[in-house]
Amino acid sequence: MKNLLLLLFLGSVSLPAFSQQNSCGFDAHNTRLNLENLGRELSIHEQVLRITHGLNPGQDRTDPIIIPVVVHVIHKGDESNISYEQILSGIDMLNEDYNRLNADTIDTRNSVNAHFEPLAANVGIQFELAKIDPDGNCTNGVERRYSPGTTDDAGDNAKHYSQGGLDAWNRNNYMNIWVVNSIASDGEGITLGYAEFPYSGGSSNYGVIIRHDAYGTVGTALSGDRTLTHEIGHCLGLFHTFQGGCHADDCADNGDYCCDTPPESEAHWSCGSSQNSCTDIPVNDPYGFDSYDQWENYMSYAPCQNMFSEDQKAIMLFNISDITFLSNLTSLANQAATGVGLPEQLCMAAFSSGATVICAGSGIQFYDDSYFNVSGRTWNFSGGSPAVSSLQDPFITYNTPGIYDISLEVTDGSSSVSTIVNDYVIVLANPGEPLPYSEGFESFTSFPDNQQFLVQNDDGGQAWNIFNDVAYTGTQCLKLKNFGENDGSEDSFTSGPIDLSTVDPADNIVFNFRYAYKKRSSANDEWLQFYVSKDCGETWALRKNLHGSQLSTEVLSTPYEPASDTEWVKVDVTNINSDYYVANFRYKFVFRNDVGNNIYIDHINLYPESMTGIAEETVSGSLSVYPNPASEQVNITATFSSETNCTVYIENTLGQIVCTVYNGSVFVGENTWNTNLSDLETGVYFIHVKTDTGNRVIKFIKE
Repeated sequence: MKNLLLLLFLGSVSLPAFSQQNSCGFDAHNTRLNLENLGRELSIHEQVLRITHGLNPGQDRTDPIIIPVVVHVIHKGDESNISYEQILSGIDMLNEDYNRLNADTIDTRNSVNAHFEPLAANVGIQFELAKIDPDGNCTNGVERRYSPGTTDDAGDNAKHYSQGGLDAWNRNNYMNIWVVNSIASDGEGITLGYAEFPYSGGSSNYGVIIRHDAYGTVGTALSGDRTLTHEIGHCLGLFHTFQGGCHADDCADNGDYCCDTPPESEAHWSCGSSQNSCTDIPVNDPYGFDSYDQWENYMSYAPCQNMFSEDQKAIMLFNISDITFLSNLTSLANQAATGVGLPEQLCMAAFSSGATVICAGSGIQFYDDSYFNVSGRTWNFSGGSPAVSSLQDPFITYNTPGIYDISLEVTDGSSSVSTIVNDYVIVLANPGEPLPYSEGFESFTSFPDNQQFLVQNDDGGQAWNIFNDVAYTGTQCLKLKNFGENDGSEDSFTSGPIDLSTVDPADNIVFNFRYAYKKRSSANDEWLQFYVSKDCGETWALRKNLHGSQLSTEVLSTPYEPASDTEWVKVDVTNINSDYYVANFRYKFVFRNDVGNNIYIDHINLYPESMTGIAEETVSGSLSVYPNPASEQVNITATFSSETNCTVYIENTLGQIVCTVYNGSVFVGENTWNTNLSDLETGVYFIHVKTDTGNRVIKFIKE
């Protein structure tokens, strides 16, 4: 027996980019499965032998073999959120290829050395998007999730809601396909997709994961790539045509176990008319001569695939008959349970959009995803322009910051259904907050407010939130309750816009923050990443990356909580260049867990170096302001470790001093000043405590 490589296959190679060999990342994925499932390799070999030697006969079927399909789209609000039309085109491709209705069947060779056309098979399997979901509700066979942290460099995490993806529907009833932006690769090149075998009952990750630009024939996949056809072949039990390389052994026992697919020495990315990589003739070979490579086979890597073979058909049909969950998947009872084969009728009003968070003055592209047979529609967009639309996919502009509802009613001419989603659109201020910018989270009673800050919580568990027991300054900070979290998910919080448009391009931006963190064990490798955006969050650039021992070398086996100011680490971000001096600058903190401990963030400061009046940080001791917001009076409390001269003053957002609170000496310990605010207009202000050694600043709001 040749060395059997089990295939969680990654990457069919039909895109033009594969004119050169690219890594598919298969080896590491396959090795992991074998290590986790000892004996799996031998079990699969024995099962396929029973098929190829007729010891595991399949049952003849005269009724249609229909596989209900659900497509899970994990996207980031751009072209990765592929259209329903593109999803349907992928299903159409499967039906063409598995029933030999594809237009390029005429390209299957039938020459003296490549006698393949007579053995090209009509597999006879149909694919259809499900019309009934696992809960018995109507569906169009598609579900979507906006998850930027998951759709890039995706893997099996995309198959689990707790990790930012979408959970599989029961594999006994549905073939699951996950569409993502890109797939993680262990080597060079592009990974287009991967799938899992059905043998040994399949796993909870059974199905196909595929890049959006390798799915279907329209939209982002105009190349007509056959990755999906190839991956479904793996799901039904097929190996690569180059499995095991060259050999002269029994073709039913080795390689891909298909005698009518001549052995290939290795994967090839070309369609040479006389390509013949193996000269050995296997035992029981049906051709009786040294045949050319069958690069037109869907299970090859060539860019000219157009056929399955009769032996491949036999393996797939046997598996559908004999593997329990595949037999149930294709049963007549399951066809009725999932609605495939039923006529389409209006049952759901639904919509999606290119984004849900924008800055004022921008717009959102909406898409009517209602099903089925929609002949008319009425949209209502609170806060939008236009506020009402009858278009199928309207583009709506939002000019005023706020949080807005969307409603949609659709009709097929005789009946109608409707839906409303509250708080669907978040419109942020543009321009954003003025400089200098300082955030100590003192004014928040709940978090996020979806204006100054937004939160992303991939796993639906713990999220960044206000913590009022400790802080670096004041009494509050942000905390991520991370003790023991181990799903590898990401939690982020994102700022609202900040106006950097007035900063001189020659000036440097000062950005710093404080965090407190200890590992739970020395092996923890948790990540804190800092990103910036110059387009209101449409795109992000990484500017700081801390993980493992960079975050902390200290270990605490119990839930961590900082006990003093000395445990807070200051981080300076020095690489925000003038390209980011825009009116809607935003920043984002992302934390990825690894069975670790709690983390805290406080005292975020942003200003140009030229604003030396707020150059903070060198004053020792704590500073707090309460209440915040304040209407009539504010209390300022600062703690000092030594006697010093001190000036306390209030500055407006233009950098003008509007009130001097105190000027004189202070004593060791806590000093408090009560200040009347009746002369100040409503707005944002900054309180400075300036000594001979430095200056500390905190923002407050006058109501």
